[in-house]
Amino acid sequence: MFPLWSTFLFAVLAIAGAVLLIKSIGKMIAVYDTKIKIEWAAQLPVFDFSLNEPGAYEIAVKRPSITGIIPTHIPLQLSDLSAGKPVPVQAFVNLLSQRKDMAGNRVVPIAEFTIDQPGNFRMTNPAIDRFKEKDKLLVMPKTGSKGFLLIFAILFSAILFIGGLVLFILSLVKK
Repeated sequence: MFPLWSTFLFAVLAIAGAVLLIKSIGKMIAVYDTKIKIEWAAQLPVFDFSLNEPGAYEIAVKRPSITGIIPTHIPLQLSDLSAGKPVPVQAFVNLLSQRKDMAGNRVVPIAEFTIDQPGNFRMTNPAIDRFKEKDKLLVMPKTGSKGFLLIFAILFSAILFIGGLVLFILSLVKK
């Protein structure tokens, strides 16, 4: 039923899909498994930390349950202790960047900031009463739309791999 050239085409599609799938998953892991990840209890009113690289960072809430509303519009304040000046923090909720970590915790970005130089910083959380006991705050490099776009890359490559594999097997069986 299938011409001989189509068997080779389907095999190539399946192999290309598998390669793209492996690369997409690897890039997704690299985006979220960053070396810079600072974590502390969300109910601490003040926390000092250092960042060694300039750039855009997100502040996320890490909650160990799948239920419960993540607190938003937290008036977090960030001070650059090295320069002695405040760093603007933009509060927002990015549900597109919501994710789960390997332990099943929900991680939801709630704010972001940008620094021009490495240094020591102090985060002040005046709304500690809005967090649960096991909630954590995370500071990590901002992922932006990279993770969201990689989801589509994974879906596309998985469809290409599965479709190519199924058509390849069907072309072999029909001969």
